[in-house]
Amino acid sequence: MPSAGGNRRQFIILDAFDPMTGGRSKVQISHDRMQAVAKRGLVQASECAYIVPEILKNPKAVFEGIRWDEDEDRFEGSAAWRCYCGMPAHSYRPDGTPAPPYLDEVYLVFINHESVAYNWRWEKCDPDDPNVPNGHAERFKKRL
Repeated sequence: MPSAGGNRRQFIILDAFDPMTGGRSKVQISHDRMQAVAKRGLVQASECAYIVPEILKNPKAVFEGIRWDEDEDRFEGSAAWRCYCGMPAHSYRPDGTPAPPYLDEVYLVFINHESVAYNWRWEKCDPDDPNVPNGHAERFKKRL
């Protein structure tokens, strides 16, 4: 369950799997980001509330070092940025009700070098491995 953070930068903290230790780590999502996502509708709000925490806690794959991504900020620290991948239990309909996950797609959550989740979305999966995105070998430097 998310917990509230309380400093100048308002955020929630989510538990995440730490691929380096096998234990747990913390990931932040800013309140401003959540509010912007909520304005897009119930699908995006439900994904933020339910799918993002699920994928962070129980990823099927974690990649490090984003080589290219249309929404990457291109910071020097991008080599340490991670992508958590998985198949959530549900997708969400426009009214916010659960639906089956999308066929042939995997859910991605992108984390920057400061452990802030900055983007998340459905993408086509690799035809040989439904737990990773198509083109993962070219997109990321290594699988953790």
